[in-house]
Amino acid sequence: MSAVNAVSAATQEPRGAAPDGEPAPAALLTAQTVLAALVDAGVRHVVLSLGSRSAPFVPVLADAEAAGLIDVRVVLDERSAGFVALGMARAGMRRRCTAPAAVITTSGTAVANLHPAVLEADAAGIPLLLITADRPHELVGTGANQTTEQTRMFGAAVRTVVDLPADLPRDLGADAAIPAIGGQIRRAVEAARGRLSRDPGPVQINVRFRPPLAGPFPGRLGRSAPRPAPAPPGLPGLPGVPGQSASAGPAAAPASASGAPSGAPAAVPAASPDGAPPQPRRPRSGACGLVVVGDTADDLGHLGRALAEHLNWPLLAEPTSGARGGPQALVHYAELLGAPAGAELSGRAERIVVLGHPSLTRSVTALLARRDPPIDVLTSTARWTDVAGTAAAVHAVGASEASEAMASVEATEDAEAAEPEAAGARSWDVPALAAALGLEAAPPSWMDAWREAEHRLPDLPEEGEALTPDGAVLAVYTSCQSCHGSGNARNARGAGVPAPALVLGSSMTIRRLDRLAPPANGCAPAPIANRGLAGIDGTLATALGVALAQDRGAGVRVVVGDLTFLHDAMSLGRGRGETEPDLQVVVIDDAGGAIFSTLEYPAVTAPPVFDRYFTAPQGADIAALARALGARVHQPRTMTELRDVLAGPVHGLSVVHVSAQASTAGSA
Repeated sequence: MSAVNAVSAATQEPRGAAPDGEPAPAALLTAQTVLAALVDAGVRHVVLSLGSRSAPFVPVLADAEAAGLIDVRVVLDERSAGFVALGMARAGMRRRCTAPAAVITTSGTAVANLHPAVLEADAAGIPLLLITADRPHELVGTGANQTTEQTRMFGAAVRTVVDLPADLPRDLGADAAIPAIGGQIRRAVEAARGRLSRDPGPVQINVRFRPPLAGPFPGRLGRSAPRPAPAPPGLPGLPGVPGQSASAGPAAAPASASGAPSGAPAAVPAASPDGAPPQPRRPRSGACGLVVVGDTADDLGHLGRALAEHLNWPLLAEPTSGARGGPQALVHYAELLGAPAGAELSGRAERIVVLGHPSLTRSVTALLARRDPPIDVLTSTARWTDVAGTAAAVHAVGASEASEAMASVEATEDAEAAEPEAAGARSWDVPALAAALGLEAAPPSWMDAWREAEHRLPDLPEEGEALTPDGAVLAVYTSCQSCHGSGNARNARGAGVPAPALVLGSSMTIRRLDRLAPPANGCAPAPIANRGLAGIDGTLATALGVALAQDRGAGVRVVVGDLTFLHDAMSLGRGRGETEPDLQVVVIDDAGGAIFSTLEYPAVTAPPVFDRYFTAPQGADIAALARALGARVHQPRTMTELRDVLAGPVHGLSVVHVSAQASTAGSA
């Protein structure tokens, strides 16, 4: 029974009637039908920013939350609300569930404040539903209060826009309006999930309301929540079937390149950088290659690591790839590629395989800009990274549709707890995929040469007890080491508490970690960072969303610089009726924008100008601000004190203020 139909079944009253028999306003019936369709589609997390035009959703949300159908978070600021919902969606994707999270706003500038989160969701491929309340069509362009053209506000950043007219329940009647609205909502949710387009991302559902916006409420939005229906069978690109291509969408990977053997992944030759027509070709076999894995919101990183280990190829994995573990992973790959030995070795590579969105280091960017060796891109979506246009072929590999249904997700998590190291690679037949791509295992000497070259790199400075940014970031990372998705993981110090999830700031913090984080012996940590557009805005709100959407007990630890913290500090505020999140914010206070010191600007800019215009050190009292927002504050003075704080569980809201001198080492 759907949530919509359960209204009548539970109340024994005609749909559209309030409990006392008085007709309910059309606005409330529309809001109820929209939310019921979202629940039926698997949406479980909703963020609400209060406002007048969105008022019809309030009694519906309260009723649905009381019935256990959804979790609601009220967030004052719409920009923060958008990123909180983004974090909720990211947490779901880490659990291999692609049900979108939803954010509801009132009309006008409230909608515009969602734009930064929308752009990040677009670039990172995160399913996000924007439920924007609006005025009736006849008021647009008339000067009516808080009225603008909302349906064109996000442009090409949204996958689709659904514009629901006002008064549909009154105009069509409930029997016709309910399926009409429900069908539009289902289309929007599927567009956000990207199951058919292979292009998940944000979707706008613009809901127009005409007064009255409040009145008698039918209530009782279904007393039992139906589990989301399993993904339809026969979807293309299923896991373990390397021969199927992504389904046709505007940007989906086309059919197989000419000459590809039967059962090979779908591929399309990329255009050459000089504009010459692409020449279909079968990439040559290679026994000595490299695997590059960048940021990814799905399980693609596990495939990259499995391929590297199967082929005995070096693995160049960014921290948020989920692949930074095992014997193939190189820690200092960025420095190595820039050294003579690394340049010589990379020149001998016969193939390069790229997964995810590598964007952290210029040395990797330069590597992927070369025209030789052939570069193969593996993607589970209709979008892939090929900045220089040098990819020889793009191959569609299966995402995790088979795990999307809630029952399947639960079974997956149980399997991971039993065999965490094998869980990540379970969806792919790695030997068959390698064979289909023409990839051959390298002799032991290939990996040995890379390890030896890395070993010969100049040693990094030893970390003592002084609180340096490098040491602090690495300590946070170590404290969060756990097997991806395993609820039984423990922290690195063996304190007997679940290891918290990790969220990273997108500026200097993630670069420090990329340069320092050692490969995990078992399953690699899978930190989250907003690397789609790599903005520092909304980082704390994203971490809050992750904390609210994941199972309570482990908590979330987010590490950011001082500017990132100040940029988003108000996201930590909460209404008195909102639960306190299990969230710990570690602020690396290195006196401003340290990332700019690692770039070319200091060499050409006078120190006073550079300090003011680039570094922009702030005078805010971070500890006092954190206390004002209701957070407990820790101010460790040594590495030992910091490690002691990090060894404890993450319960409630806290801020760890690390006042540290910026280290001179860095990588841009």
